[in-house]
Amino acid sequence: MSPLLRTRIAIFLAIFLLAFSVRFLTMEFMKTHLNDASWFQFASYEMFEKRAENILVGREHPFWIDDPARTDLVQYPPAFPWWIALIYRATGDHSVYAVQRVQWILDLLLSLFLITGIAVTAFGCRAAIAASFLTALSPLLAMYGAWPSSDALTIWLVLGATWMLLLAAKTSKVRWAIGSGLLLGAACWFRVNPLFLSVTWAFWAAFLERSGSGCGAADFLLASRRSASFVVWTDRLRQ
Repeated sequence: MSPLLRTRIAIFLAIFLLAFSVRFLTMEFMKTHLNDASWFQFASYEMFEKRAENILVGREHPFWIDDPARTDLVQYPPAFPWWIALIYRATGDHSVYAVQRVQWILDLLLSLFLITGIAVTAFGCRAAIAASFLTALSPLLAMYGAWPSSDALTIWLVLGATWMLLLAAKTSKVRWAIGSGLLLGAACWFRVNPLFLSVTWAFWAAFLERSGSGCGAADFLLASRRSASFVVWTDRLRQ
């Protein structure tokens, strides 16, 4: 193992420990404030939790509105109650704290990994070190990871879709574009906001193509359009 590789491993290990400390302390703080409406929307969580309990006992389906009179439920993306039900069944603990315990650990690993991967793919190892360090220190990302809400899951999927789209632009591989669109579509099952990213990506890529900025702009445009198509297709599956 070369000295440079050992140095980089040591740096990333130190950054991981820093991220662990920040997120653990944030999680412990939020654990004592989950019943405080100024810190966490517990009423909204209770609604999702009720649907999760119904899924567990078979009174409700995750991706289908069984009662045609409950048209109000169409405004809520369907995947988060299913996620809560999955955690409850896996842990045996039917409480908001079980969701928090699972999500903050996953957020620690996935957010750091995905942001570092995006940075190293786009700009190289030095940028990846800087990006991972800022991710470790970010209070906003730590708070999203500590909240037992759908925000963290949406962030993971959007970051994964962004990384795949970048790989599609760099390699001109269709499978990365397809994967990007599918992940962004899956993110819409937790929150609808990521749907607008498909339009943003397509318009920005078209601008790059007309201006001739950067290399692989045409591939990026093609990847964005394919990605947008799969986002719409995936999101339509739940309607």
